[in-house]
Amino acid sequence: MTKRDTTREWELLFKEQGEEMDVDELARMLDGYTVEFPPEHIIERTIENCVVHVPRYASESSKLKRMFHTLSLQVEYVSKWFWLFSLLLFVSGYVATVLDSISPYKTVLVLSPMPFILGVLEILRSTDSGMAEMELASKMSLPQIMMARFALIGSYNVVLNAIISFGLYWTFGIDLWKVLLFWVVPFTWMSSIMLFLASRFRGRRLVPIAVSVWGVLVIGILSNPKTLPYLLSLNDMLFVLFGVVGFALLWMQSIQLRNRVERGIFVEIAD
Repeated sequence: MTKRDTTREWELLFKEQGEEMDVDELARMLDGYTVEFPPEHIIERTIENCVVHVPRYASESSKLKRMFHTLSLQVEYVSKWFWLFSLLLFVSGYVATVLDSISPYKTVLVLSPMPFILGVLEILRSTDSGMAEMELASKMSLPQIMMARFALIGSYNVVLNAIISFGLYWTFGIDLWKVLLFWVVPFTWMSSIMLFLASRFRGRRLVPIAVSVWGVLVIGILSNPKTLPYLLSLNDMLFVLFGVVGFALLWMQSIQLRNRVERGIFVEIAD
């Protein structure tokens, strides 16, 4: 009996008898479509055949290969505007510092967290575009995608800050250690704050607000001529302490964000 014939049989039966249809007659009809349960030896043989194809525990080298493969895929999926805009932002900051004699410390302080703030749009693109549920069920899950983009964008931010720090050091002969500390602290603290807020707001709403708040904060700090000399006079160990705390907060927020995504809480909040 074809599927079409079966459908017609059911349609005729319900049209003829409707709600007065006999339950026993319905059970007899359903028995005709019952699929017999396979014997025990068939089930065991199927399991044995499938076990051969189950992948073994991955070695450390294969884990590294898979991690680099995931990162290389996400490089293509992160928008090109992010890479280019972040690079142009730092190039413009360096050129402005050289031409207008701006303090290198001010430049580093202002630019240090900007790529990560903008990169939150890329990290949260799945939830912003309504693709989170699909990626939660895919081979490369949403937590893996988000953490890969987080690692890429964070690394790119570090590379840009390191390049401009060395560039300013070679150009102006400033204290390299001090300028490195000057960008590590705002980068780690702002990144951890952004990840904390990312679990509660969409990226398209969060990023403009964060950029505005950071801009107002920086203007408020640097508009006072005494602020920068005061920061430069602080003990380096104080900067190191704040940097270590910032890294710890950033690590904690990344783990919490990953856990919230795996449990589906983050998707519910974003929706």
